[in-house]
Amino acid sequence: MSKYKLCTLITGVSLLAFTASMNVSAEGNRYDLPRDYHSEVSAARAYILTNHNKGNIDNADFANAVIIDVRTVEEYGAGHPPKSSNIPFPHIHARPNKDNYIGQDPEQFVSDVIAAFPERSTPILTLCRTGYRSVLAANLLAEAGYTNVRNIWQGFVGRTKVDTVGNTLDLNNNGVDGDDGDLDGWTNYQELPVSTKLLPELIYTQYEYLYYE
Repeated sequence: MSKYKLCTLITGVSLLAFTASMNVSAEGNRYDLPRDYHSEVSAARAYILTNHNKGNIDNADFANAVIIDVRTVEEYGAGHPPKSSNIPFPHIHARPNKDNYIGQDPEQFVSDVIAAFPERSTPILTLCRTGYRSVLAANLLAEAGYTNVRNIWQGFVGRTKVDTVGNTLDLNNNGVDGDDGDLDGWTNYQELPVSTKLLPELIYTQYEYLYYE
């Protein structure tokens, strides 16, 4: 008996529903969201693709990729991957129930990406704090016809890692479970380069003033 049929018998869940659930999980993103975009990529691989593959020396599929950081302008201003473009989604500034909240509708986000990267075959890597907003953004771009979109799985800050029974892992081996050094994103445990430079060609110019508030 296959593992799928066995699981169906044990749980009472239909084979079709179980298979669909397994496909989503197996394909990628850490929130088990539907995936229309190309695939997932690790933060470390994203860094290599955008910083250490000049001229595509290793014949990478996503050579000359660009990182679109979809976090808010204040998140981006506090630190971001070098050379990443900030096109926020779905929050431009702050969050609901906070002062000066500015939202971003899906159509405008896609229009902003098209304006910045009109070629639909552009290799794009989407990034947010933990890999949730970036999945939503990547799906929108895929629906708009972008064929080479990957989501940076861990995000910029990341989440804590746990073992098979749910215990938080001390990734940086400092004797403290669950501190910033145990978060698995671009920064913190992975310690990839972080920039606070606000380059005019990379920031969200429609709300440029918000970066300096």
